[in-house]
Amino acid sequence: MPPAEPTGMVPLTLLESRAVEVTDSDALLARVSQNFPLNAFLESPLGGAFFHRSGVIHVGDVAVSCSRHSPLEIGFDDSPTATLTLPLTGVGEVATDGQRLKLEAGPMAAYLPGAAFTASTGTFEEVMICLDRRRLAETAAAMGGFGASVGDCGPAFERTLRVDGSASPQQADLLHHLHLALRMLEAPLLRSVGGLRACQLEDLLFRLVAAIVCPEVVNGIDHAIADQRRDRPFEDLLEWIQANLHAPITATELSRRSAYSQRNLQYLFQRRFGCSPMQWVKRQRLSAVHADLLRAQPGETVGAIARRHGFVQMSSFAARFRESYGLTPSQLLRRSRLDAG
Repeated sequence: MPPAEPTGMVPLTLLESRAVEVTDSDALLARVSQNFPLNAFLESPLGGAFFHRSGVIHVGDVAVSCSRHSPLEIGFDDSPTATLTLPLTGVGEVATDGQRLKLEAGPMAAYLPGAAFTASTGTFEEVMICLDRRRLAETAAAMGGFGASVGDCGPAFERTLRVDGSASPQQADLLHHLHLALRMLEAPLLRSVGGLRACQLEDLLFRLVAAIVCPEVVNGIDHAIADQRRDRPFEDLLEWIQANLHAPITATELSRRSAYSQRNLQYLFQRRFGCSPMQWVKRQRLSAVHADLLRAQPGETVGAIARRHGFVQMSSFAARFRESYGLTPSQLLRRSRLDAG
């Protein structure tokens, strides 16, 4: 029977392709301090060989790390960023502001708003997601229908919180979807659809963490929805979308600009257009490309026109265009030039 693989060499659950292993505390301090506000590493009183294996990736303003390590105590400084910790294996404890939060594998998470903390663990694996605290509160406000105002959401992101999914089916579901979103960080086919930025994964992570910390925003804050013919905020939003088809547009940005909750936006777009907000954005981009192809100037290419209206990955764009109009963008461009000639 082959010998058991050393614990430190076991592949990470997440970010294994970026994994780096260190075997002494000085190397750990140097590595971790590159990405997180580390202030101390304290040798664990438990015996055994030291190891720390970790991978880190940045998605816009979000830093995600996954690490597996031997028993240790480690301290972090005050920071403007918040941290959501997701335990994967083992047991640990976080001490901050006079509170002690137990960390253990399962449907749970610990939210730390940026105050200095010390973590003590046995052999442990966890994911840490570091995000801007102010943007988290603004994301929650947009989801709840407060627009750009943090409103009543702000205080929720200033306190330490232990999220227990076993006590709340909704929290368990949100945590499950967060784990699924994190799996996308290394999806091998992601580049074929434009990469992390095109998939708006950064915005998705902000939205999921905001909902986990402030679950009341999931259902939104119901506002009286006016008759659409006199609903100026909704009409203003449609005009803004039309003027910004060239730029990235996220569901959070739509909620923030309109001051509608996510649920109300879904209702308004479904009632008016029979689709979701983001589906309507895609339709408008395709329509804008179609119009520009019909009046293309000499020398203009399909790629240049598509990129002008926010499309990044050409093959998926071409497939959606053909599905909508029954011919490829190149065929339409050739036809329009023949007609013009």
